[in-house]
Amino acid sequence: MIDDEIIIETNNHSNTNSNKSRKKINNKKIKKEKRKKNDYNNLNNNVKKKNKLKFFLLFIILIIFIIFLLSSNLFNVSNIEIDGNNLISDEKIISLSGINEYTNIFKFNKKEIIKNIKENAYIEKVQIKRSLPSTVKITVEERETKYMLQFADSYVYINNQGYMLEISNEKLDVPIIIGFTTDLSNIKAGNRINLEDLKKMGMVIKIYETAKSNDLGNLISKIDISDDKNYTLILESEQKTVYLGDCSDLNTRILELKSILELEFSKGKAGEIFLNVDLNSQNAYFRPSSN
Repeated sequence: MIDDEIIIETNNHSNTNSNKSRKKINNKKIKKEKRKKNDYNNLNNNVKKKNKLKFFLLFIILIIFIIFLLSSNLFNVSNIEIDGNNLISDEKIISLSGINEYTNIFKFNKKEIIKNIKENAYIEKVQIKRSLPSTVKITVEERETKYMLQFADSYVYINNQGYMLEISNEKLDVPIIIGFTTDLSNIKAGNRINLEDLKKMGMVIKIYETAKSNDLGNLISKIDISDDKNYTLILESEQKTVYLGDCSDLNTRILELKSILELEFSKGKAGEIFLNVDLNSQNAYFRPSSN
């Protein structure tokens, strides 16, 4: 029994020493890990400080570079190139832009320049590009006169979208739209015809394009849109008025018109052509004027 007790005590002492050794080892590991962590944090902080310094220096360099760009005469505009214009002169577009040779190429506002140029009703789209060190390229897309409104003794040029481009005493070789409802007080370059007239413009374009595809476009002097159930064409050179109806089956009606104009009994005679009938059951016809 005594021997057993001695053995037991010896084992406890050994375990205690072993535990102490393990604790010492663990403490050393913890201290080592803490040192590593502190070293890493210090290194990370140093890197961050260096990055901040680099960023600050880059920022200062960028500011200096921007100041140089905005103040150097090297970047003053010396050349303005205009492209895409046929109706509006280069000089007019440059004048509208407000850019001159003393303007720094980086200082002007593109949106403002585009807005200024588009004040001219003929200009539909504008693109501006800077070409360093001193060239500005302005590309425009113009609206084209397709029809006219008659206004007192003048003519209002309009495009396919109903924009009023110019008021002039000069009569162009394009159809005149009559019977419009746009208020005369709204007649001004840059304005647009009213919604009711715009809705009818779609049919006007179809009529004119279909007529042109059948070699009749040059005969149309006026298009009356006052009644959308009965669009009317005035052919002044032929001395004829043509009633198209609501323009359903438009291509057939225009072909009928062409056939009647080619008939001997209608050539050179003033009168009316009635296409506003049901072509499935009735024939289009020509009625000479009584005069």
